[in-house]
Amino acid sequence: MAEFKNVIKSRRSIYALGTNSEYSIEEIVATIRETQKDVPSAFNSQTSRLVVLTGEANTKLWNLILDVQKEVLDQATWDFMSPIMEGAKNGIGTVLFFEDRDAVAKMPTQGQRTEAYKQNNSANSQYATWLALAEMNLGGSLQHFNVGYEQGFDKGIRELFDLPESYELVAQMPFGSVEKGAGEKEYIDSEVQVQLIK
Repeated sequence: MAEFKNVIKSRRSIYALGTNSEYSIEEIVATIRETQKDVPSAFNSQTSRLVVLTGEANTKLWNLILDVQKEVLDQATWDFMSPIMEGAKNGIGTVLFFEDRDAVAKMPTQGQRTEAYKQNNSANSQYATWLALAEMNLGGSLQHFNVGYEQGFDKGIRELFDLPESYELVAQMPFGSVEKGAGEKEYIDSEVQVQLIK
């Protein structure tokens, strides 16, 4: 249990990324694939689809995101967020988290419940991936640029990498070696966060 708690504590948002890792990209992807097998999903629907980009593909992704966000963000937000986008190009790669809308449609639910299950499926997948990376001494952060299937915001990313039309982008996780650790973290009272009622 102590080892599990240590992995949870080591998972932090890391923005200063590098490529200094003892693991090859193939080993990292193999670990992510193994992790995803046991990620829980509603009705065992397994709706999440992950795409790992590295090298030139990773650079193309973040150049596209930078081009789009430059046009839509106000100056103050751009000044804050653009270093995060630029820094994502310095790491080993990025995990793109999609939900396959065709698979989501097969769940025996509808409306708001389907949306909730879809988001839960993706959240489980994201957290499991983040923990797996942390266990490999890799840092990452969770980003939500160019998301919005209905509005067509993620269409450019699908087209850039020839991905299925049914893939709905939920998040990106740039990852790499930890070149600068996370700062101090503030915690709310644990008894407020987790309550016991007898």
